[in-house]
Amino acid sequence: MALKNFFSGKSGVKFWVNIVLMVFVIVAIPVLVLYMLDSFTHHGEKIEVPNVVGKSVYDAEAMLKDRDLMAMVIDSVYNKQAPRGSVLEQSPKPGYEVKGGRMIYLIVNLQGEPMAQLPDVVSHGSLREAVALLQSLGFKLTAHKQVLGRPKDLVIGVKQGTRDVHAGETIPRDRALTLVIGGGEIDSTWYEDEEDLDFEGLNTEQADDEGDGEDFDIEL
Repeated sequence: MALKNFFSGKSGVKFWVNIVLMVFVIVAIPVLVLYMLDSFTHHGEKIEVPNVVGKSVYDAEAMLKDRDLMAMVIDSVYNKQAPRGSVLEQSPKPGYEVKGGRMIYLIVNLQGEPMAQLPDVVSHGSLREAVALLQSLGFKLTAHKQVLGRPKDLVIGVKQGTRDVHAGETIPRDRALTLVIGGGEIDSTWYEDEEDLDFEGLNTEQADDEGDGEDFDIEL
């Protein structure tokens, strides 16, 4: 059907109003969608991330909210040098330019020293098992303390600093532990060879050869 025939006899106002409305809707909908998309994604908008490190979590959240940013605490650690409950790290870093509504991730300092219950590592006896268990629970270890005369690598006890600690006791997790372990049985033959020397029946020259390296006090 020719375009001329389509419009023939349709010169009424209602017809043309409908045509105009259709054109408006066809053009307006894409424009409106693009506008809403830009508004939703904050297209072209840049906000500088403030520095909230050292601030309390409450103050950090307030500062970020004032700039149309959001805060989320993702981890907490213990730093005795920093104020309790303060922000230790943030991501993105201060000075970065982001869009409004961006989430800023925070790592904060614990309100107090982290505590944990000491497991029973003495009854198991194995040094390897004790080290693996304690490290898996977040405990830190110093060099082991050996006690001669006990089976080698047998766990005898646990110290935190100079204090003995025991299984089931709740202790600071970040203060290093020292495992007290056996250093091996003492070889008694060493004493027989080095200390229990018998010089009876030897002449002076033989005694000098047998006791070479030993110091003697001679009373005149």
